[in-house]
Amino acid sequence: MKQFSIILLVLSFFTANSQTFVELDGVKLPTILKVKEENLKTKLLLNGYGVRDKMWISLYVQALYLTEKSSDPVSILNSNTPMAIKLHVTSSLITRQKLIDALKDGIKKSLTGKMSDIQDKMDTFISYLNKPIKEDDVYDFVYNSNNENLTVYINDEKIGTVNGFAFKRAFFGIWLEEKCADKTLKKRLLGL
Repeated sequence: MKQFSIILLVLSFFTANSQTFVELDGVKLPTILKVKEENLKTKLLLNGYGVRDKMWISLYVQALYLTEKSSDPVSILNSNTPMAIKLHVTSSLITRQKLIDALKDGIKKSLTGKMSDIQDKMDTFISYLNKPIKEDDVYDFVYNSNNENLTVYINDEKIGTVNGFAFKRAFFGIWLEEKCADKTLKKRLLGL
């Protein structure tokens, strides 16, 4: 009976641990992202995750976290609720300039208004991406709906914030808008 209890305890430990992370391309993603900012303390659920690749080369693993799961990109983009994007670099082919160019292009495509409306916010955002990128760098982009700030974290270090719902919408739209960067990744982020 004692051995059975020990085996049951060990099995329950592994079952509990296996449910806290999912793994893709060697990258572990938490199923729950705990957010602690100055006026926000919440848990975000892993909505979906996938790989961004070009010509069969994996560039990064990305995950979308929401307060409640959704497969509706329009409602996610229009929602003024906490959410986050986790981007784990898996290739040394990604450079700082390539990332900046891709983000700028994606924001321009997803923007519902004029670029001039958010240009100063875009400049601030880009200024936070001033370090060379290395394989296994992790970028977290966390939207706090209480103050409408998108906070940039690189390798768990807070880098800065960009204020404004319009910028948040354009940023998340890179991957969720109709003219998204990668349609397959969009489906994965939506859990489809």
